[in-house]
Amino acid sequence: IMQKYDIDECQKENGGCHASALCSNIEGGRKCVCKVGYKGDGFQCTDINECANQRICHWNATCTNNPGSYVCTCNAGYKGNGNYLCLDIDECSETPYVCSSSLGYRGCKNLPGTYRCTCSNGFESNGQSCVDIDECANNICMNEECKNIDGSFECPCLTGYYRPASNMDCVDMDECNDNPCHINATCLNTIGSHTCTCKRGFTANDSRCEDVDECSSEGTCHPRARCTNFIGGFSCSCQQGFNGDGFSCEDVDECALSDTFCPDFSILALNETCVPPSPLCDPCVCDLGFVGDGLTCSDIDECQRENICPENNTECINIPGSFSCICQKGYTLNGSQCLGKRPCFFIVIFKLDSPVSSLLAPFGAVCLTLSHFG
Repeated sequence: IMQKYDIDECQKENGGCHASALCSNIEGGRKCVCKVGYKGDGFQCTDINECANQRICHWNATCTNNPGSYVCTCNAGYKGNGNYLCLDIDECSETPYVCSSSLGYRGCKNLPGTYRCTCSNGFESNGQSCVDIDECANNICMNEECKNIDGSFECPCLTGYYRPASNMDCVDMDECNDNPCHINATCLNTIGSHTCTCKRGFTANDSRCEDVDECSSEGTCHPRARCTNFIGGFSCSCQQGFNGDGFSCEDVDECALSDTFCPDFSILALNETCVPPSPLCDPCVCDLGFVGDGLTCSDIDECQRENICPENNTECINIPGSFSCICQKGYTLNGSQCLGKRPCFFIVIFKLDSPVSSLLAPFGAVCLTLSHFG
């Protein structure tokens, strides 16, 4: 009788099972089963990713999948097996010099899984040491010039601003309250500053406002007007013989005036009557007792002439356009002589022997037909 022997198929090439499977010999055959950590029918086996199960490791651990297995490792700052135990590491206690004062640190603060080196106020850690915080980078000051200093900052007020109180923001300063401008200028306060503007009639010269001499410019007043400059302004007034506001002057036709009005410069003191000007008023000549070109006339001081008063006991007094001879103190007029004690006036009046035709003009000008008499 021939005996039958079982063949162990697993002895050859793992019985045809997958490399990640276990081959089990059975009578008359074999059995393929995927190893732990794999899945499949034994002939095809694929790795199981255990890390896909988020609860497979401790919550403070990290899962690392391996072929057919996995590893749980506690995260940095923790210690334990990673599977069910991960305890926080107190770095501040276990490593006393982890935050050295030589690096500018003030202390160490333990945190879950980590720690933090604390810096003094105004400093922050860059991971290696404490460095100053530049507070000015965040525009922390208002109407102020931010100055960063070690561990802090300063906010001095900008020019043109001031701080009403130490706990208040800077506000605009009204510089005009301190009268910073010239006395002849107007101050206008602006935000953070001020402006100075010279008043009308003044012009700027550096920081001063000087008077403008309007009369030095042609055409300021009418050609027949006088320009008078004064501090901060000027005035125009028509010349004698002209009417108007100084900017517009019209000639006064004295030759057409009636005898009810006689200008000062054409008076003839004869019985207190006014002799009207001659109808032949052309050109202008100065009245008797005045000298000039007819447009400008000035009084003649007749008393400067020798023997102007014929009597020895008389005294000469100059008056506009003429003169008077009065008896000296202690004398009185008796006829044509000065006698006695009572002072008195006698008037010497002159007239021209021939007619003079003239155009009545400024003060002292006359146009009269006069004759001389003693």
